[in-house]
Amino acid sequence: MRYNLKTSKIQDSRFKVEVPLAEFNSKLRTQHSTRSSCPANNEGGFVLIIVMLVIALLFPIVLTFNARTQVNFLQAVNFRDNVQALRLARSGVEGAMGILKMDSPAYDAKTDTWAMAFPAIGVGDGKLSINIVDEDSKININQLVDSNGINVNVYAESSLRKLITGLGGKQEVVDALIDWIDTNNEPFGGQGAEDEYYKPRGYNTKNGPFDSLDELYLVRGFDKDLLVDKNLKDYITVAPTDGKINVNTAKIEVLYNIHDELREGLAREIVRYRDEKEFRNIVDVKNAIGITDNLYAKILPYIKVNSTLFAVHSKYTLYKVTKNVDALLRRDGKTISIISWREY
Repeated sequence: MRYNLKTSKIQDSRFKVEVPLAEFNSKLRTQHSTRSSCPANNEGGFVLIIVMLVIALLFPIVLTFNARTQVNFLQAVNFRDNVQALRLARSGVEGAMGILKMDSPAYDAKTDTWAMAFPAIGVGDGKLSINIVDEDSKININQLVDSNGINVNVYAESSLRKLITGLGGKQEVVDALIDWIDTNNEPFGGQGAEDEYYKPRGYNTKNGPFDSLDELYLVRGFDKDLLVDKNLKDYITVAPTDGKINVNTAKIEVLYNIHDELREGLAREIVRYRDEKEFRNIVDVKNAIGITDNLYAKILPYIKVNSTLFAVHSKYTLYKVTKNVDALLRRDGKTISIISWREY
């Protein structure tokens, strides 16, 4: 290969090819540039792979951290809402205590403030609802057996049997009710039930008074049909009442069963009178319905016009959180005391 100055060309004697000098220099520069850039390109690709690998490793860690952060936040919000809802549900009971304290204890009727159907009211970001029920308007099933745990209260037994029959139930279930409360082990009546009946079901008779109406589901013969569908739970109580019925607030189904000689017509007359004007004195009952002195003397031990025990249900709902408080209150003059308290 030699360079021809005249033609400015490179001659290769092996192939007899003449290449212009400019073209030859251009090819040399291109080859040099290509060889020089290869290592840089290789380095750049390696760095890119490292970056992508780091991102791939960090991405699930970031997602997990974000998820845990969201869970912790939701838990904190839920805890805050639960605390606030419970606090306001408790305040509902306190409000009910204030209402009862301001009410006159001389007589209690459906026209009293406490007996109103309170609408749900907006408090904060949620709603508060309060319901007050007169427990002295119901039949006390714990009085089926005397305090000695042996003797049956014939009056309470008769009233409850008549009530259950009137609601469409079987009055024989009262036998098992008595056995649940009394302290002996002898079945009462034809449908009584003692330990022999309950042990295969995993429990024994209580042999004591009821603490709640929910216990009735454990007693032979008591089920949802009788307690809920036939509304027996609305007419009975386990609150420690004195056994007397407030004629101003009792449902007519309860009034029917105050005494065997108090006919349904007289019970309806009591309701008609109290709807127009409440009974303020017990003697008003005799004068209003025109009963004889003899009948009045018979029903007098079982009736009254005022109440001392009230059940309060307070519920507060905040977004998806709902808290309830059930309280049993005793009113003694202007003093209100708490007998029982349940939060859920």
